[in-house]
Amino acid sequence: MPDAKDNIDINDPILQQEMVEADPDADFFEQPPPPPDDREYQFKLGLGEGGVTVKHQERKGDSNGQRTGPLFLNFNLEVRIVDPGQPWDNMPTQDYATSIVMQSSGTSKLHSILRAVGAPALGRMDLAALRDHALGVFASEPLCFGQGQWEARVKDGEGQYVTYRTVRRGMKNFPLVDPQHPELGHSPWIEDAVHVDAKTRAQVGTGEIVRAYFRVNKYFSR
Repeated sequence: MPDAKDNIDINDPILQQEMVEADPDADFFEQPPPPPDDREYQFKLGLGEGGVTVKHQERKGDSNGQRTGPLFLNFNLEVRIVDPGQPWDNMPTQDYATSIVMQSSGTSKLHSILRAVGAPALGRMDLAALRDHALGVFASEPLCFGQGQWEARVKDGEGQYVTYRTVRRGMKNFPLVDPQHPELGHSPWIEDAVHVDAKTRAQVGTGEIVRAYFRVNKYFSR
């Protein structure tokens, strides 16, 4: 509840001194379209509302959803696009970076992002030291470059069985705003069409109209 001391009489003449400037034709509830995914962007990174959590990796033989593998860090990141003059400038999107080292690359997504922003972690660190290093880096809202992709997802299931299924990826795989004028670009809206899966022969699709978001899939430095 607002503090009563902050309340101003609705008829107070001071209201005549305060001007409000807004576009009368704009829609507050209409989000700007996702940025085009056919180019590179500069990103500003910060820690998201989810902060950093510690979890167990999944181990073969785990049951009842109880993971018993090695511990790892999971950072929730807020990524903002830096593109002055464009409607998507400072637009936020969420990403996650874990400390799980992949055998195929010999590193983790978290390590790669720290390297991209110019603050690489040491080759060998305990989780507490890596956590503190990464928290300090993200607190400074560092910059790097990267790329992303349009992605539309739909919720499947209910309760504890909720999963998210990808309907479409890639801006060029979304319908044009106006096929007669391709220069207007692609619409972020697409139908999760009901259809029969070619492999399982099961019916999938909800018929919902879902909206694409911008998912970052690469970070790098220049």
